[in-house]
Amino acid sequence: MRILFSFLLLFSFSFSQTTFVTKSNISFFSSAPLEDISAVSNKLEGVVDFSTGEFFFRIPINTFIFPSSLMQKHFNEKYMETEKYALSTFSGSFSDTINPIQNQINTVNAKGVLSMHGVNQNVNINTTIQINNDSIKFISSFYVALEDFNIKKPKIVRLNIADTILVNVSGILREQEQ
Repeated sequence: MRILFSFLLLFSFSFSQTTFVTKSNISFFSSAPLEDISAVSNKLEGVVDFSTGEFFFRIPINTFIFPSSLMQKHFNEKYMETEKYALSTFSGSFSDTINPIQNQINTVNAKGVLSMHGVNQNVNINTTIQINNDSIKFISSFYVALEDFNIKKPKIVRLNIADTILVNVSGILREQEQ
């Protein structure tokens, strides 16, 4: 009986370390000489296993909303080719161990593979993880160089779109409801 209880306790502890994105905000900003471009999505999906430090996130590219429907159309059709490359993913692991039960604020290095527009790139992204009671929040900001992911800018709009895009990601992680 003691072994069964220990196994159940270990299983529930391990399970409680797996969290899923429940709320998210991912935005990007391009500042270029002729135009600033921004877009936002709240459709980030992901899972973080704090017992191993591993994570997986994905965002459907066509969920980004722009101030202009024409910008959104050009982004999806001409630049990101979302019919061909529907998702962007980021998978890897954190540099440090984080106890999701202990209230704390940590800045960790999320090291992994960012996949976008059919290209995989090894990246390191500093991420702040704030644990307060039963709430786990994450925040990251990083830059993406368009050429690293073979995203082409037509010469006619080269002054409208920056070569490097600022990406901001935030969200809340929770255990899966049973």
